[in-house]
Amino acid sequence: MKKIIYPTLVSILLITACEKEKSPEPTPEPEPSYTVPTTYNFSNVNYSGQTTRLDMVAEIKTYMNTGNTMGAVLSSQKLKEMYQNINNQFSNSSLNTSGKNIKSKVFSLDQTIFEGFMDSLAAASISTVSGSNGVAGVVVSPTNSAKKYLCDKNGVEWTQVIEKGLMGALMYYQTVAVYLDESSIGNSVDNSTVVVGEGTAMEHHWDEAFGYFGVPVDFPTNTVGMRFWGKYCNDRNTILSTNSEIMNAFLKGRAAISNKDYTVRDAQVTIVRDAWEKVIAATIISYVNATKTNLSDDAVRNHNLSEIKGFLMNLKYNPTKKISNAQLIQLEGYLGTNFYSITSTSLDQIRDLLSSVYGLDAVKTTL
Repeated sequence: MKKIIYPTLVSILLITACEKEKSPEPTPEPEPSYTVPTTYNFSNVNYSGQTTRLDMVAEIKTYMNTGNTMGAVLSSQKLKEMYQNINNQFSNSSLNTSGKNIKSKVFSLDQTIFEGFMDSLAAASISTVSGSNGVAGVVVSPTNSAKKYLCDKNGVEWTQVIEKGLMGALMYYQTVAVYLDESSIGNSVDNSTVVVGEGTAMEHHWDEAFGYFGVPVDFPTNTVGMRFWGKYCNDRNTILSTNSEIMNAFLKGRAAISNKDYTVRDAQVTIVRDAWEKVIAATIISYVNATKTNLSDDAVRNHNLSEIKGFLMNLKYNPTKKISNAQLIQLEGYLGTNFYSITSTSLDQIRDLLSSVYGLDAVKTTL
């Protein structure tokens, strides 16, 4: 376990070294003199590479879930080859021949960490007995036999850690730290030369950021087809109202770039980064609440805590994040390494710290 936690903390610290100074409070936006569409239907949009990688993560998740049946042994080699997209491991042949892969787009210092997670998942799947404290295996809920999850001896369901971790290290990181960064959409990036089907370089980078949000072009009016972050944003929307906030920012930002309105573009970057980060924090709190409700159910508790573990990793990738690195380390400490030993007090500490940082105190018990 130490081998896994150590590089995670190191990567937090190294991300800090690359962080820019936090932006001052945004000034009111000027009203645009151009039309902002209500759906993501602009000319020359292409984010097929992002859609392909979401498809890859989905198929990896499907394969990992087969380990939730006792006796089904998972191959770490297959998982790593799917991660790198080598040796035609996807059942969807178009993914094998796409020329895309996940590993190269994951935050560089965390790329090998996920391969270690895959080793841990495959090792747990070898077990032929039920999982319990100190014993790897499939853990079944005593109240709902459909809820059964492959866990290691500490109760960690690596399938959840890998999926939620990739939502951060791939999708969220690429959006908030790569495509919405100065190097991708700053004023020095070409915004004049139009490539048919992709727009200008600046437009294309913005579209690629939108592609990782995982929503249909007419979201949130239409929620059919949303996945990964789109789904989790929608799950929190009743309380946070972030569906329209994030979608409108993507729409307004793309229109601003096409009209060379860089003041409005920059304001939308702040909105996307802040709102998306709040969705992550609120999602963790929601799983804390669900865990407190099912504290004595080994299967449900371990499943929820594994989701928390994955989502906690996500919070470090935002270059303008609200939470400090010291607080992230503090949260990992509250979560601990053995999920069979988690206490209600530790869960309250996770919830209270997050709700304080993200201004969610008033809703922390209802998320």
